[in-house]
Parts: sequence; structure tokens; C-alpha cells
Amino acid sequence: MPHPVAERATGGLTVGGPRYVALALLAPLFGMPAALAVPAVTAPSVGAAIHVRHAAVRVAADGSVRSARLATAGRDAGSSRANYTGQLKAPRRIHLLAARLYWGPRHPSSPTASKVYHDLRRVADWYAHVSRGREHVRVKVTPWVRVRASGDAMCNTQGRSIRAANAALRRVGYHPGRFNRVMIFTEQCDAAASAAQLPGRFSWVRFRAPGVPTLVHELGHNLGLEHAYGVICRQQTADQLVPHRVALGRASQDVACGKVEYGDSWDAMGHSSGFFSAAALTRLGWAGKIQDVTTSGTFTVADVEHSGTYDQALRIRAGTTTYWVEYQPEHSPLVGRTIPGVMIRREVGTGPVEIVDASPGNPAGIPFPDRDLTNPALPVGSSLTMPEDIRFTTVSTGRRASVQVTFDTPAGVPDAPVVTSAVQTSSGFDVRWEAPADNGQIVLGYQVTASPSGATTFVSGPAGYRTSAHLPLGDGQPQTFTVRALNQDGMSLESAALTAVVPTP
Repeated sequence: MPHPVAERATGGLTVGGPRYVALALLAPLFGMPAALAVPAVTAPSVGAAIHVRHAAVRVAADGSVRSARLATAGRDAGSSRANYTGQLKAPRRIHLLAARLYWGPRHPSSPTASKVYHDLRRVADWYAHVSRGREHVRVKVTPWVRVRASGDAMCNTQGRSIRAANAALRRVGYHPGRFNRVMIFTEQCDAAASAAQLPGRFSWVRFRAPGVPTLVHELGHNLGLEHAYGVICRQQTADQLVPHRVALGRASQDVACGKVEYGDSWDAMGHSSGFFSAAALTRLGWAGKIQDVTTSGTFTVADVEHSGTYDQALRIRAGTTTYWVEYQPEHSPLVGRTIPGVMIRREVGTGPVEIVDASPGNPAGIPFPDRDLTNPALPVGSSLTMPEDIRFTTVSTGRRASVQVTFDTPAGVPDAPVVTSAVQTSSGFDVRWEAPADNGQIVLGYQVTASPSGATTFVSGPAGYRTSAHLPLGDGQPQTFTVRALNQDGMSLESAALTAVVPTP
């Protein structure tokens, strides 16, 4: 059994290299510390399930286990690196055998053959859609077949479970070698999750009702796709003891960033029920039109799921880093309320593609993999400047998105906001203002100051989602208010002062 260290996931496995498989188990943890995981992993809420560190096992051609050792996330247990880049050879046709196997005195009641077939037909439709008709999946579902192996072998090993499955299926007339994918379904593995060879033929679904996203995810591993990552950043400033969330920034800004495995809630290879990212589609040879951007301009990006003949994504290369810009107007991850929009991902060297939190400070109610990273879209009117001084600005969204790309444009502090109203009420003062130009980095919030009292409050409001504040000043003294905007480059100048009015009784 692998050592249980906290690494969470939705669907299972990941270890690179062709003869490697990975096993990921689920175990309950209790408590919910802060959501930052850079790259440490936080615990989920009570009753949630997490994956332990992967156990990588080398399997020989005959199915025997040659060696096994613990692997860290994103790398296999051998000498080869995880395969995050390069073209993948996806077969045009997948002939999948869904093998329902059990080892007890009687087979379990679920998953039923009709449920498995129904879910896998939806998986087939999903792959036909995402591949633009280039991938065809045929499914054969077996009745319950008893294997001559222990529950430990079927739940906790790869090589032994493959050999037992092949033998049991051949005994009842099936020929696993005639299928280029074999998905093993069981119910009896306590708290076990799914796993798959990466790349390879076999995957394991070890719980009662996996659902279509899990099956899509595991087949994605079989095709050679690693997990979809996210990147989150925090900035330490002189006047803050606790670092605050920011987007990407230069090293001189005291910004520390880290990868979050499964952190892309908008890619099926992350914690998601969504599409494949344009970067993954390009690796598989399934992408639509990808626009390579080399000069400044404004570009139109279509819905990544239904792009047709329009640009499905923008690709911008900057040295060893590649940026991907795509538009996702519909998809929302598994749970919680999220905001769709323009998504920006980066690929550094041969590392994983990471979705960027372009709207820091806007968390959703989803603890895993990160509350804030679940809402990464760059809002309309906001900008994000990369460390190479490449600026992205969302101009508009609708049926398609308009994105401005500007090269050699360093970011700066925001313009000063404009206070539009200040009204005295029975409980204090209500102050409103207009969001200013962010000058290359999304506005993170606003500092509101009252005079002559000197009272201040900070309103966290990325991209102007919140442009109002209530200050509970109870002495009845007339007050004048100013507002300053903050982004990761610093604080703006003060707005023009506005004296609060007292409504006529």
C-alpha cells in the first residue's frame, strides 16, 4: 500500500512513461485549513475524499511487476520525466471492453450493465465532439465475471489485477487482446478511486458510480494526457504580514508562485466536468484553428467548445514560455458557482500547462483544488501583464470574446478611481465609486478613507466587482471621502474628495 500523504484528486492517477501505471486511493480527512497550496496540499472539508501519493509500478509485457517505488506528483518512479509536451498519437478508433469483475461470493448490484453502457456511450459522444469527429469509441460491456484473485490484488495492484482480469475474461469467452482499451469496473474496493495507465490500455474504476467526467478523465490518461495544473501566486508587501493573492508577476515584486495539480477546473484533465483545453487538443491533433500571435493587436476568440472555423485559441510564444488564451462562456466545474470567460494558461519549458488565476481574490465555494483558482477568468475591462511584459486585456465577451494582446508594455499602478456618491445614513456612510483603468494588472481592491475622522476600510473587489462600501461612523460628524485602487504594482493616487450628503428627512 502506498504511504498516505495528502494529495487530492478527482479521477485518479498519474505517472508518465509507457509501461507505468499509477494507483490513487481515497481516504477521508477532517478539517479545512486555508486553501493555499503552493505546492503543499490542504485538507478538504469533513467527509470529503482525497487521493494519496501515487504508487508507480513498472509492469513488464507479460503483466508481471518488475519494480515499485513511491513517485512524487507529476513525475514517474523511473528515470524518464512526465510527458507534458509533444505530439500524442491518439488512435482514430477506441474499441473499449468494459469488464465488470468481482471476487466475492456473489457479484455486487452495481454498477449495472445498462448504467455502464449508458455512461460510456456519453463518453463516446463526448470524445466525438471534442475531437471534431476524429475519435470514435465503440463499447462492449461484460456481465459480472468472477476473478480468481483477492480483493487486495484487485484493489491495490496493477500487474496482478491485469493478469487476473485477462484470465477471467478468457475463461468466459472474451478476448481482451482484441480491444485497445480495457476498463475494469468493481464496487468492492473500500474508498478506492480510479486509476489508469499513462499512456496504455488499462484503467480501473473502483467505486459504485464514477460518472462521465471520471471515465473521460481516465481515458485521457490512456491517451497520454497528464493532469491539468493551475498556478497561484502570492505577494508579500512591506505593509502586509500576510501575503495576498495576485496574478503572475516579476520576481522583483516579491511574488511567489506554485503549481497546483488538478488545479484547472476548466479542463477535463483537472478537477472538472468540462472540455479539453486548447493546449491538450493541440497535442492530440484535435484542435481547431489556433492563432499564433506575434504582434500587438485585438483578436477574436470563439467558444472553445463550438469554435467552428473561428479561432479556437490564441498562442503566444515568449522564449521558453508559451501562453494560451481561450474563451469558455458556458462550462462550470463540478460544484459551486463559477464565472466563465477568457482563460489564460501558460506552459513553461517542458512543464505542465497551468491555468493562471487572472482574477485573484474572487473565490468560489469549492475547497478543492483551490477556492480562488476555480474562478480564473480575466474579466471584461481588466488586464493581465505577464513577466515578459506581454499584456492581455479582455475587451468584450458574448458569442465570441475580443482580446487585446500588447507586447513590450510594462504594467503600472491603477489610475485614481472617481467617487460618484457619498451618503450619510442612520448607521454610517455609503460610498460608491467607478473602477479605474488598471494599467496592466487587475485591480485587487480599494482603500476608502474618511476625513476628518481618518477611518479607513479596504474593500476586496477584483476587477471592480465591488465598488461600494459602508463605513459605520456613528458620531454624526460630516465626512469627506477619498478612494485609492490597488493592484500588484501598488496603490493609485487618491481620488478627488467628495463630501457626504445628508438626505432631507
